[in-house]
Order: sequence, then structure tokens, then C-alpha cells
Amino acid sequence: MSQQTLPVDVVKTLFDEHEQRPELWIPTSDDGFTRTGVIHATPPTDPDYAHKLTDEGSAVAETTTRLAKDFEAPIEVQTYPRPVPRSRPDIEAVTCHVFHIAPHFVDGRALQSKVRDFDGKVVNSGLDAAHKIVEEAFPDVYEVEVGEFDLNPISAGGSVSTCRLVNEDSKEVSGVGKVTTDSMADVFDALTHAREPFVHQLIVEPGDGKFYITSRLAPLSPDYTFEGKRGVARLLKEGANADLARAFNNVGVTSNFNIDIDDYLDIEYNHQINGRTTHTVTYKDGMRKRYDTKLQHRKKVDALIDAVLGHTEFSRLLRGSTGWKSTLKDYEYYGRFWIPPATIGYFTETYAHYYDHDPWQHTVRGAPVFTPREIGDIDIRTDWQTPNLEIDEETRHQTDGTDEHLKLGQDFTTFGRARGDDITRVEQDGTTQPDQLLTTDNGYINLLEKKVESDIVHVEPEWENSSKPANILTNVERAVAADRHVILVFKSEAAADRAYTALRTTFRELTDHGARTFQGDVFPEIDGEMLVTPESESTWYLTDDDMLVHVIDGEVVTCCPAEADLTTVEHGCATARYEDGKYIVTTRDGETLIYENEAAFKRDWTRVTMPHVPIDISYLQYVTIMYKTDTASEDTGDFVEYEATPAWERANGKQNRYSEFGAEIAEDFLVEAPGAELNVKKCHTAMMGLYRWCTNKSAPDKEWFSRGLPDHIKRKDTTDGKKALSDHTWVFSRGLVSPHLPSVDAEIDLTL
Repeated sequence: MSQQTLPVDVVKTLFDEHEQRPELWIPTSDDGFTRTGVIHATPPTDPDYAHKLTDEGSAVAETTTRLAKDFEAPIEVQTYPRPVPRSRPDIEAVTCHVFHIAPHFVDGRALQSKVRDFDGKVVNSGLDAAHKIVEEAFPDVYEVEVGEFDLNPISAGGSVSTCRLVNEDSKEVSGVGKVTTDSMADVFDALTHAREPFVHQLIVEPGDGKFYITSRLAPLSPDYTFEGKRGVARLLKEGANADLARAFNNVGVTSNFNIDIDDYLDIEYNHQINGRTTHTVTYKDGMRKRYDTKLQHRKKVDALIDAVLGHTEFSRLLRGSTGWKSTLKDYEYYGRFWIPPATIGYFTETYAHYYDHDPWQHTVRGAPVFTPREIGDIDIRTDWQTPNLEIDEETRHQTDGTDEHLKLGQDFTTFGRARGDDITRVEQDGTTQPDQLLTTDNGYINLLEKKVESDIVHVEPEWENSSKPANILTNVERAVAADRHVILVFKSEAAADRAYTALRTTFRELTDHGARTFQGDVFPEIDGEMLVTPESESTWYLTDDDMLVHVIDGEVVTCCPAEADLTTVEHGCATARYEDGKYIVTTRDGETLIYENEAAFKRDWTRVTMPHVPIDISYLQYVTIMYKTDTASEDTGDFVEYEATPAWERANGKQNRYSEFGAEIAEDFLVEAPGAELNVKKCHTAMMGLYRWCTNKSAPDKEWFSRGLPDHIKRKDTTDGKKALSDHTWVFSRGLVSPHLPSVDAEIDLTL
């Protein structure tokens, strides 16, 4: 018998596969927020049968009770408006009920942790039994199917303020069952009347003859979400439209929207904008426990604020979690409480409503998608294809940046639109333009719950620029030149923190040479020559008399006015030119060096970069910084406003706070300049922009601000009778305009 001879390369491949172990890497879960193995009940959408649905009865309560008892497992019930995609002018959506048994218990033997493959892994007997329970409870005209229920479409745009029923003082609702009420019918009536897209969730957990329940409502139009501490203030003042507590007050429960936090926050109502009040919110220390530090107290208050806003509840709704912070239990608020099983009907309602207008048209979020599966004898009856929102890649432009940059911008656009803001993408044409524009309603931005001083706001996603401060400064300068506010959006809190540092002081550091600038692009060639430096320190500085200084190895080689055209001044650094395939360098000492190729040239020399001359000493007053939070799914991209907490902001008492703030101002923004005078009022006005950016605590007036500055800075009366700081001035002048700023017209007059 002949023996087969394998080629050498095949033998080597087989040997490598045998000898080399694959690298261990646990992947990120990509399951998102999809429930598998659900039983879905859809009312009849055929008009011939719809009119027969006169009394829905108590099918949801009956089904929930039987499933919980028979499977001895947690049961999740969701109610939502399902779009009807068929061409029918009289029905565009219909309310449906979805039942989900905790997957771990779907076969009654706790063998499955997750249902994945309907053809091979579903235990038919378990689903058959559950399907039969639902089918028997609902009227015959309902379509009862099994399949997958995908909540990912509603997560696009980030979290919403989600209402959760809360019991006070006890884990037991003692009064339920003693009154007659149609609480859930009232809730659904209000939602359907307003054509509000929504998901209502009830989780029932059986145990010890009780039902532990978790009940949530997520309204999904942009109108009912509250953001941050300003949003909490608005909620406390105006109340929440989608508050379950009003419908359930007879039952004896309230909601997270009504957790009492008035004693923990000091709220001032500032502006009235088209009927909406904006607010300033600070923490109160009166309720701080004796042994709690201010930071510990703030964390506890933040837990209450988070509960009231309800954003965490939205994330829990998506995951099907019954979680509740232990801090809230310390305040005797219980979001998971128990009731007698016989009273489950108070918290459920079999509800059928036919919409003549699709409620999902009022939100950028998509409707949940139910995909029926054929299992055994269970047929598919409503195989509806609901289109998903997709972004047209053909609208991408050459100057739009990387895929990650685009994705960050798209996520923020969805987030803003989900909160009612009008955000549009700017068509790029190679000129200097913002990425996006947000058109406000008289300056009010919904996603920030605050007013700014411009009707049009620039939006600049910054995927990579947090490590390139000059690019961030350029984007801000574009907005300032247009007299507009700008929102800078970063991929993470760490990136936002780096950007905050660059925006707070628009230069790297203060040195004996002056304020060291951030660096931009390389110098353009001047008369065919490149400006170069060896592998040594080469930095640019701005002086307090507004001169630009180029320093190499401690020696000043260039000095010119900050607003000069740097291509026309005399530079004292080395130069290089490219001729006949060679690089010819003329050193500062006049020596000529020749390099045969680019690699050899770059080993010894680096092109000089342009100094970035900022138009102001700090840019914080012109910007809002936001960043994307870490979430379980990229589709849930939440964005929050960055909050700085400098040391002076945490000082005890006003006087200490003002003094520490003044010391920081003197160290970072003022320099000693014999003979100079800096008007105290101008200094105070400029620095209050920075102060108010970092805190809502009471700001010092001009006199208190002056007192807070260090004692070594002397005050004097000027010839016109005003107070000035003697022999001190800004690190460099505010309002400088370099001709090399790509986004600012060199002829513009900036009065800052």
C-alpha cells in the first residue's frame, strides 16, 4: 500500500495548529435586551373581529398568577403599543401583552440558563404549558404566540425617566384589597389618549405565599425625561406627567418620583422660558449625619436623586432586573414589595386599544419587536416585519472623520432627539464647520435642562481630540467667533476630564518664559524651506506683553507679536529643504548637513509645529462638556454633563471657598508685571464665568472676590477712581486673534 506524502507547508501548518494554543478571550455579550421564549398576546387587528372584543376581563392577572404558581418562577409582564404594518387606515398600532418566564425555569427543572435556539434547545413541554395557560385566559379572538421580544429599539437614545411604584416604611402593602380601583386601566387610558409610546413592566416573584412585585412605566417620547439635578428641581416643582403614584394613591403606594428630597437640596428658580422654569440646585448640609463626611453625605443624596430621576430604572427595565439600592431601604423606600397573590389584579389590566395614529411616530426610538416562532403545534400568526431605524451611510463625507467619530456623533444626535432637541448634521465641504447644529427654543436645551445665550448651538463630537487639545480649542474658537455656545461630546469620562483641563487653562503651563502653548500642525514651508529642530526641547510661549517666544534648549530663537503672521517673521531655528531626492539641513550655527533619504533625515530632525494662540485664558464659560457613559449595550448610549469638583469648590464655608478660589486664580491666570494694572471689576467678571461653570454655590461679588485674592497682590485706586490689582496682569491678553487660527477670521474684533 502506497504511503501519502504531505507537502512541507501542510505539515508545518498541522504542527503549528497542534502545538500552539488559541488565545483565551471572553467576548462581550451581544445579546442586548432580547427576551427569548416569550408568550405574546395580540388583540385582533381585523375589523371583523376587533369589534367583538368588548370585555377584556382579567386575563393578565389570571395568566400571571397561574404562570407564577405553576412554574414557581418570576414572571415578567410587559404591555406596549405594537405597530400594525399592514395597510389599514383605521388601525396603525394596538396594545399587546408579553409574558416572560425567567429562562432558568422554562422547563420546570432549572436546567436552562438561556433559550437560544428554538429548533433544538427549547423544552417544548415547558413552552407548550405556558402557551396553553395564556391561551386559555385570553379571549379566543386574541393571537397567542411564542417567540422573541426585542427591547433594543427603545434603548436607542439613552435612558428615560422611568416611574417605579414604591412603598414607604414597609416591604408589605397593607392596604391593598380594601378599596375598589381601576388603577392600571386609568394609567393605560391616559397613555393611549395621549398617543404616548410606552412600555409598562410588571415583575412578579412568588415566594412564601406572597407575590413580590416590581412595577415600572417608561414613557418614550422626548417630553417626559428629566436630566440631572436641574431636572430633579423641575420634577419637584412641576411634577411628572407619567407618575404612577396618582393612579395608585388609593392602594397606598407612591413612586420614585415622589421620594422626599426637598430637605437635601437647595433649589432656586431662575428663568422662565416659554413656560418652563430653569433651576439652580445645590446640596444642603442640614440633614448630614454627625459622622458622615460631606462626600459621604453627597453620595447618599446622589442615590436619592438617581432614584427620583428614574434613569437607572430604565436600564433595569431593559434587563428585567428587580434591583433597588440599599441606600433607599435605609430611608425606608421599597421598590420591590410584597402583596397577597389575590390582589395582583390591582397592578394588572387586560387592555386592548386600537390607535388610528402610530404613537411611535412621536419618538426617534423604535418600537419593541416581537418575532414569532413556530414551536411544535404553535403556529405563527402575526409575522409582522417592523422596520428598524438605520443611518444612511451614503450621507458620509470625506471630512467627517473616523467611523468611531461618526458613531459617537450619531449616538449623540439620537440621544438629543429622544429628549426633544432639534439636532442636525452639517454637510461638510472642506471648510471649517461644526459637526452638528442644535437649534434651541429661545436658548433652552432639553438634554441639559438649561438655557444658554445662543439660539444655535454647535455640537462637536470629540472621539480622538481629547489627546489633541489644540483641535478642541479650535472647535471652541469657531463657536465663539460665531457668538454661539458649543457642546463638546467625548467618548468617556476620562476623555472629558482631560478636555476639561485643557479648556480650563488654554495653555499647558506657566513658566519663566511665559504660558507654554499647545501645539497645532507643522509649519507650512516658507520659501521652500521647512523649519526643523533636532531631538531636543522646542517649545513656544505666550508672554504677558503678548509676544510669542520660541525656545530651543533654553535659548530664545524667535520672538514676535502674538498676532503676527508667523510665515513672515524671522526664525532662528534650523531649516531644511528637499532637493534632488536629498534633504539639506542648515543648522542654527550655519552648518550644512545632507541626508540621502527621508528615514535618515527624520531620525535627527523634527518639523516645528505651530503654536496655538488662544483667544482667551479659559474656555469653560463658552462650552458644555458631555461624555458617553458605560452601558450594557452600545445602543443605550447615555450622555451626561461633565461636572468638575475642584478643591476650592469643596472648601468649608463661603470665606474659605472664596479664598481658595482666589488663590487658584492668582496661581493659574495672573502674573506679576511691574507697572501693570488689572481692573478688579474686569478680573471678577472674567473669573465668575469659570466659578459658575464649576459650582452652583453662591458666587462672590466684586468685593468678596477681591478679598479672596492672596495678600501679596496689592490693590490700588486708578486715576479714574476704580480698583485695580497693582503690578499684576493676565498671563496674556484676552481677545488675541492669530491669523493662523483656522476657525476665526483674522479681522474679527473679539471683545471678551
